[in-house]
Amino acid sequence: MESTRLINNINVACDWVVKLLYLNLLWILFTMAGLIIAGIFPATAAMYTVIKGYQASENVSAFKLFKKVYKEEFSRANQLGIVLVIIPVIFYTDWLFTSYLSGTMEMVAKGILLGSACLYGITLLYVFPVYLLNRNVFTSIKMAFLIGITYPLNTFMMLISIASLLFLFVFLPMAGYLFLSSGLACIVTFFSLRVFQKVEVQAGDKQKQRKSEWVMNS
Repeated sequence: MESTRLINNINVACDWVVKLLYLNLLWILFTMAGLIIAGIFPATAAMYTVIKGYQASENVSAFKLFKKVYKEEFSRANQLGIVLVIIPVIFYTDWLFTSYLSGTMEMVAKGILLGSACLYGITLLYVFPVYLLNRNVFTSIKMAFLIGITYPLNTFMMLISIASLLFLFVFLPMAGYLFLSSGLACIVTFFSLRVFQKVEVQAGDKQKQRKSEWVMNS
């Protein structure tokens, strides 16, 4: 019984390794197809879509779904990418501006920028999973920010998992080349789906509470 369970676990692990390896390859190829700059964001959106299907145990044809989402989201995903790139450019420009300040003003300004950069990093973790739910650039950024700060424990666990994976890739650089993008997306999707489930449950509970209050008051 235990040997059968072990074999099943090994089969599942091997299946995931193959899927992530193939998905990482697709991400690289489609990113290059868009000349990197125009391809990286739609390829990332497509990769998250496929991984979401994998984690939901759906029967996913990786290449067909990847290609379909890549084409459909090419324009919107690049719009999202432009915004995501502009924000750190603004941070960097403001950071250079702080060099003209001195004393307490410089420390306060740099502190605010560092805090804002951390919040931006948290938003970046959730932005693609959220984007796949509504396909709206600014709504996705806003919701990703709110989710990131509303569920700090989930965000912290996600960051620890990402750091652990990157630490592993430092010692196994070849694994990093083969699984970096898909491995990170797999972690982010896993923790994002947990949060989305909590949000749905809480929204359902609030709706039931409002209905009961309405019945009691009517």
